[in-house]
Amino acid sequence: MTFHAIARQRAFAGTFLTLGAAWLFLLSMFHALPSIDIAVSEFFFSGPACETSLAPVPCGHFSLSTDGQIKALRWGLYALPYMGAAIVVSALVLGAVSRRWRERLPIRRLWLSLISLGIGTGLITNVLLKGHWGRPRPIQTDLFGGTMAFMPAGSFAGACERNCSFISGEASGAGWLICLLILLPPRYRAWIAPPVIVASVATAFLRVAVGAHFTSDVILGWLLSILVFIGLLALEQSVADD
Repeated sequence: MTFHAIARQRAFAGTFLTLGAAWLFLLSMFHALPSIDIAVSEFFFSGPACETSLAPVPCGHFSLSTDGQIKALRWGLYALPYMGAAIVVSALVLGAVSRRWRERLPIRRLWLSLISLGIGTGLITNVLLKGHWGRPRPIQTDLFGGTMAFMPAGSFAGACERNCSFISGEASGAGWLICLLILLPPRYRAWIAPPVIVASVATAFLRVAVGAHFTSDVILGWLLSILVFIGLLALEQSVADD
């Protein structure tokens, strides 16, 4: 194994461990300080607080959730990870039928990007966490017009039974878009990265603004996809250099 190969392996492994530690720290912080999640959601909640509202005076609502332009923007952003996955698949097909393109494209890392999407956004986020963690979404809690009790990040005691709040699937998909930037040649990355980063962050931000997720849900969901991809890169580097 060459010096440069060892350096790359250590860099990926170090980044993976750092991101993993950051993920666990953030989870612990949001669990210990649930007021952060509540305060941020309250910022986007218009009208009187639901727990203090007395009949017949209704409590407030997340006003951005009914805005037509915001809805259109959300659907556009929602489609971006699917478009990114379609581009990756198209590149793999192109590499399979053309030797010229196969030699120019990072085939192995394109496959890794799809695997990371399946593991991070698909398996961990949507199957394991959202399906079994039980945390109600903001709009499902009695703080914001719902019927369920608020639960902090990391609590299994929530009453939500399916498609729950922890963690955000859309934010996880948005985080995966950041991973695709690593696959681009530097000359393209410089001008493609800014709009992709803005769209990725906006996707996560809007999930909080419309009351669909708490801040902890989107931050941890967004970071998880990057963590999984970096972990796969570290594993790939280790196997490739053995």
